[in-house]
Amino acid sequence: MAQSTLVIGAGIIGSAMAWHLAEAGCKVTLVDPSDAGGEASGRSLGWTNATYENPRFYYALRRFSMERWDALKATYPELPYRRNGTLYTSFYGIPLKTVYDEHTPWGYPLSWVGAEQMQKLEPNLAVNVDEALICPVEGHVAPHKAAIFFRQMAISAGAKFLRSNARSVLCKGNVITGMRTDDGDLTADTTILAAGVHTGTLAKSAGIDLPLTAPPGLLIHTKPAPPLISRTILTENLHMAQWPDGTITAGGDFGGGAVNDDPDSGARILFERLQNTLKADKPLEYADHTLGLRPTPKDGFPVIGSPAKGLYLTVMHSGATLAPAVGALATDEITTGQRHALLDPFHPDRFHTQGDR
Repeated sequence: MAQSTLVIGAGIIGSAMAWHLAEAGCKVTLVDPSDAGGEASGRSLGWTNATYENPRFYYALRRFSMERWDALKATYPELPYRRNGTLYTSFYGIPLKTVYDEHTPWGYPLSWVGAEQMQKLEPNLAVNVDEALICPVEGHVAPHKAAIFFRQMAISAGAKFLRSNARSVLCKGNVITGMRTDDGDLTADTTILAAGVHTGTLAKSAGIDLPLTAPPGLLIHTKPAPPLISRTILTENLHMAQWPDGTITAGGDFGGGAVNDDPDSGARILFERLQNTLKADKPLEYADHTLGLRPTPKDGFPVIGSPAKGLYLTVMHSGATLAPAVGALATDEITTGQRHALLDPFHPDRFHTQGDR
């Protein structure tokens, strides 16, 4: 008899989980109040990388997932992902030499480019630096569109999608048996919480304390413009990427910051920065801004694992990078009982057995 699984949250992580579980032969129900591809997923730059906030164990998981993105793209060309590379002219106060010295011994393909070469690579970039780093294997994904793609693939593989609010976890003794929703109680052998910032509240309904923060992420979006940049670009106070439709998305800080205290004025500041950072024949036109809450475990690292029988947690602020890895590796653990070594540092029990990192 196929294992029944209940996935709460249809953002990029939950939808990737639903697809992999359905492909593995599980009976899957994916639950979310919206079909838009997730709250945080729709408010993300979508930069896939293995450099940001990176001890070696975290780098290894991120690098594995980047390779999974490339493999999926080769199989599914319509997947809204591209390996466009990244140009680093700055890295949030961390010297570029430190980034290079830490990551290249691990085999990460970072290389130096001088000012002249940088201008050849990105001629519309108005940044005056003597040297920069380039990484050709980093990429860019539209997380909410990828979530919808994964959800559709899950449905094609036999999963069901229910638009409903999850209210609280159902328990029978020490075993998690399902979820109470607006449309009634749903039961399953395994309930997976992939509900972003709501994961902590839902886990708490089962008596599980999951320390999460939710720093805001402000992004601005232009109206479609002619091709100006081909890579994801990080400058001293701005990160940006241009989508295939010509829209440019830009933000100032991956961790939340002062620019986000007032989204309207912050958006004006970011747009001015963007205008000063790119050279365009016609002025860029502002479209709108989004403010997303990034689901971030207290120690900054993903939570992936089972804290109680019948329950599995997947919450992180790196869903754009990690979705393919989490979908594959967590599915293996749920269906076989074998946990991959890449996941070992991210078990939820670390908050209770080892204290805060």
